Amino acid sequence: MEKETDLVKENSCKTIIFNALLKKNPILAGGMVVAPVVITVDSFPRALTLAAAFSVITFFTLLISSFVPKSIVYTVRIIMYAFIGALVYVPASIMLEYFMPDEINEMGIFFPLLIINSFIISRSEAIFFLESKGKMLLDIIFCIIGYDAAVILYGLIREIIGSGTFCGEIIGIPAVFSVFSEPAGGFLLLGIMAALLRVILLTVKKVRQK
Repeated sequence: MEKETDLVKENSCKTIIFNALLKKNPILAGGMVVAPVVITVDSFPRALTLAAAFSVITFFTLLISSFVPKSIVYTVRIIMYAFIGALVYVPASIMLEYFMPDEINEMGIFFPLLIINSFIISRSEAIFFLESKGKMLLDIIFCIIGYDAAVILYGLIREIIGSGTFCGEIIGIPAVFSVFSEPAGGFLLLGIMAALLRVILLTVKKVRQK
């Protein structure tokens, strides 16, 4: 009975949202889809571009993939996820390139690579498709929101401290650290953000236990 109660709590809507946004944040806690962030997101506008591309492709790919029968062999399912992602990519690329052509082109190869990102494969097999359709949809939406929020905050911080600008406009901060504009600095900043999130979660946990 106690185990069933714990399972219900773990699968509650409140817990799903908290895990998706913070505790199991796809990028800061899970380290998923990191390469496009570090390589392409060095400003606030580019962060918005990646967030938009990731959201559209990931949401519709996962939504359609949820109807793939689980009786199919694992290897074949993975291939099907990639195929579905490719189908979603076509209309998604047309739409996104219409609204933000220059930004999407600047993403280069990282834009089409979003159709086979680790988040789609690992989360879908490990968590999403084990939930009811309603909770799966809730989980997907808030995981995407959690990822986008982290990426946008990352892009904002990286542009300000790495270039001293906001959306390309100089804001006149007292010190600029150009190393954060480079990939190595990008990894460092992402690591700092992940560590800060962990500290926050541990602090919250200690406060709740008192």
